[in-house]
Amino acid sequence: MGRVIKINSNVYIISTELLNTSDWLSTYLIVGSDGAALVDPGPDVNVKGLMEVIGTEFSDVKIKYVLATHIHLDHGGGLGRLAELLGDVKVYVHPRGVKHLISPNRLWEASKEVLGDVALFFGPPKPLEHDRVVGLEDYSSVDLGGVTIKAIHTPGHAPHHMSFIVEPGSILIAGDALGNLFNGRVYPVTVPPFNFVEYVKSIDKLSQFNYEVVSVAHFGYVRENPEVLIQRVKDKAIAWATLIADLIRRGFNRPEDVYRELLKSDLELRYMVMYREKFKMFEGTTYRAVLGMYQSVKELVESSRI
Repeated sequence: MGRVIKINSNVYIISTELLNTSDWLSTYLIVGSDGAALVDPGPDVNVKGLMEVIGTEFSDVKIKYVLATHIHLDHGGGLGRLAELLGDVKVYVHPRGVKHLISPNRLWEASKEVLGDVALFFGPPKPLEHDRVVGLEDYSSVDLGGVTIKAIHTPGHAPHHMSFIVEPGSILIAGDALGNLFNGRVYPVTVPPFNFVEYVKSIDKLSQFNYEVVSVAHFGYVRENPEVLIQRVKDKAIAWATLIADLIRRGFNRPEDVYRELLKSDLELRYMVMYREKFKMFEGTTYRAVLGMYQSVKELVESSRI
């Protein structure tokens, strides 16, 4: 059915077994004295399993708000269905994501183009009524009663991406503003459409704060020296961009060739391919990450900005 990971007395990760692994998506339940919030409920197909875990483990918790770091299907595709099931809840997303939740057709078509069969498995997002969706401005907060969730706009992975800082506890919910974490290995989440310049700026923006815990969407959290994880992801992204820019200047103009070259130099990326992509639903995830970085860096090279 899934499992619950306690970060502190107010913040929990709920992990379903949607993709035959419990370590796929960090969905957060944040509990205050005046109610609770869910963050990143996942795709439409994930909602049933998520509600089962909540009903079993948190039956006495009243969920008043649902937030998403961004509206990509794997994070926010289930917002519409979840709002239906929970009743009187408010949904908070980046202001640029509001219109796509009210009228999700464009989001759905773009998702099918990028994800293919994975999008079909996730299922189409259900539309939300306009009065249920709120655009959360940069540095604004949601108050749960003794617990606050502060939004930090972090574009790069997507223009409508934001991360959250939960207090008390100084917990960063990074979403996809940093990278994927698997058995201690990391790689940037840079799938198309991706903006390298904005991505690095967002990492620097997040680095201005001190954290006790840094948590990523895929998957889990780091409590010991969390600032090291942030720096590792930044260093990795810059290393990728530097190598890809050099390859483009040397005439590597096919993303699949750039991907092969990057695999030769990045041991962590090779590890991800060997041990993560053996699961069918994860096939191609590392290639899509490199493709997004390649497209962004290619534009920078062609405009002499890198």
